[in-house]
Amino acid sequence: MYYQAGENMQPVVESDQMADTFVRAMIDDTIIARLLSMSCQEAREQSLPNQDFAQILCRDGSSLCFCVCDGVGSSYKGDFAAHYLATCLIEWLQGLTGLQQDPAMLAAILQSHLNQRAREAQERLKQVEPPSGVPRLVREVLEELRNTYGSETVFLCGRIDYGGWSIKLGESPPMRALFCWMGNVTARLFLASDQFIKLGGEDENGSRWSTVHGCRGPITTWSLALTTIDRLVIYTDGLDTLGESLVTFNDEEWQAHAEQLRRQPKSDDMTALELRWLHEGGRVQ
Repeated sequence: MYYQAGENMQPVVESDQMADTFVRAMIDDTIIARLLSMSCQEAREQSLPNQDFAQILCRDGSSLCFCVCDGVGSSYKGDFAAHYLATCLIEWLQGLTGLQQDPAMLAAILQSHLNQRAREAQERLKQVEPPSGVPRLVREVLEELRNTYGSETVFLCGRIDYGGWSIKLGESPPMRALFCWMGNVTARLFLASDQFIKLGGEDENGSRWSTVHGCRGPITTWSLALTTIDRLVIYTDGLDTLGESLVTFNDEEWQAHAEQLRRQPKSDDMTALELRWLHEGGRVQ
């Protein structure tokens, strides 16, 4: 969905965990966002929530915060952790006074912050009861899962400060970007149409955030200055087989390829977020 949020009327694009989402929206005069989020076949048939959640928020036409979370299916209601943590991360990113700080220091600050927020999240999760009508034994197992492991999610989030920046080099100071992640959400940052940097995507340590345990594993942070940018694409592992091809698809192809993946026997929830910067005098195709 797309709407204005808060007293400052900040543009927000976010996915709907109870329905398939496809949004194409102008964030401001220089950025177009595309967001696709589709549940897997099992979730669709059983009317279960999508365990992915994505959100973008633009502040004052100068700073863009974004987050994609993928709830862990083996936890208790991974959709809860995905939604809660995404809003928490966006809030934290907005509160940073600047992106010049040392990434390792920011990782330590963020880890402490997320560990503290886990306590509140777990208290809220305890209010989320298992579905009514489930057998008593199943209910007990689910309650044990909720109380022992909680709700878990992986994520990739970031902030790009671009105020006053133009695609013509040298006209203004470079943009600054910060990326933070845990787990196997993948991003490709395209500096040009044929040149990208891959972020996230590898989950050797099984890193994730839990409402019971806080950060389970390290947070990776990466900061850089940018003098040019073409687009940023972030996607959950349900779309790993498409990977780099996502940037070549138009709106209809995004939805068609995701629908094909959903029909496969072991489909997973799928979310893709693209932010594309308009070149001066150009158009987004």
